[in-house]
Amino acid sequence: MFFVDTLEVEKRIRIMRKELEKFGISEELRGYNWDSPPVEPIEYGVKLSVSDFCGICKTLRDIYLKYVEGLKPKPNVYMLSGLAYHEVIKEALYQIKRIIYQKPVNGSEIIEEMLSSDIPDTICDRLNINNSMRENCKKLFKYIVIQCASQVDRILAKYPYADADCIVGKALPPIVERKVDGSLIGLSDNLSVDFFIPYNAIADLKSGEVRDQNAIALAGYALALESDEMTDVNFGFVIYLRFKNGFVNFKLKHVLMSDELRRRFLELRDEMIELINSGRDPGRPDSCPKNCCFYGVCNEADS
Repeated sequence: MFFVDTLEVEKRIRIMRKELEKFGISEELRGYNWDSPPVEPIEYGVKLSVSDFCGICKTLRDIYLKYVEGLKPKPNVYMLSGLAYHEVIKEALYQIKRIIYQKPVNGSEIIEEMLSSDIPDTICDRLNINNSMRENCKKLFKYIVIQCASQVDRILAKYPYADADCIVGKALPPIVERKVDGSLIGLSDNLSVDFFIPYNAIADLKSGEVRDQNAIALAGYALALESDEMTDVNFGFVIYLRFKNGFVNFKLKHVLMSDELRRRFLELRDEMIELINSGRDPGRPDSCPKNCCFYGVCNEADS
């Protein structure tokens, strides 16, 4: 995985395998047991988004406003930055794959063609991104291009007669934004997992602060994949994107899809569904984080 050192990923996988051997994962908590409690949703009509599990409202009023009142979340700087960085990575990888499939190329040719493009500016213009975030998008785009080009050269040095499929398969992430149907466990039927990587592991990219909710959301993706594809998903990574001193930095956090984490996800899912079905306004929390997408709704006098 080009975001982080491959050896580091393998080391984390070994750690999680030892944890898995020690603690195991209960069959009843696998996503493919979607028709039996506790995985079976208490209501099949509600389709939650995995992003709902990353919420920061302590009373879940954001869930009430979104699903009962029908209000749309207002994009804030935190949401826009995450969306922009995801779009930059997705488009960069797509275009690099396109170049590789079009003609035989080496790393320097990929860099020359990609860095002369206006992809980051196009994405930022579409999202109405400010100058500071725009510069971060350009840095991220350049980082992705150079890292991928380096990987391509590494593969060509080892396999000089490799065809385009081999180069793409070995040099780039195998699947970016894998589509998953999570409807059998009470989630959306159009989920997108950021990365599906070797070892049957999933990875989620975050540009915000490190929070426990990110691991719970990752468990949701694991359960959804298990329900959709009838396969075990044991390992996950949260990849935190940072910009420090002018450099792009990725911090890796490994997460075993343990029984405890699965139960926390399922309990929160059921709590959200019960709240939506009740139609009851849970009220504002004692304090509202200003980066909540519904801050303006709950604090009209202050906004």
